[in-house]
Amino acid sequence: MMPDQKKQSAVAFLDAAIVWFKAHGVTVQRVMTDNGSAYKSKAIAQAITAHGLKHKRTRSYTPKSNGKAERFIQTSIREWAYATPF
Repeated sequence: MMPDQKKQSAVAFLDAAIVWFKAHGVTVQRVMTDNGSAYKSKAIAQAITAHGLKHKRTRSYTPKSNGKAERFIQTSIREWAYATPF
């Protein structure tokens, strides 16, 4: 959890997420965000570039592009976060 939705928090989250994924053997290639002010800032652009990533943005007012993120969250919740062992 981050304290706010400012650019400094977005950069801190990105850095922490990349470290976490790397520790679990996942290679990050792209980052998909919405068009919030934190994600349009120079700070996040520099952080994404520094990690050698490509920045993809969802299209404004287009549920189709945001659907990928929503589907990922839904699948993660169902299959990982609240999975019931049988």
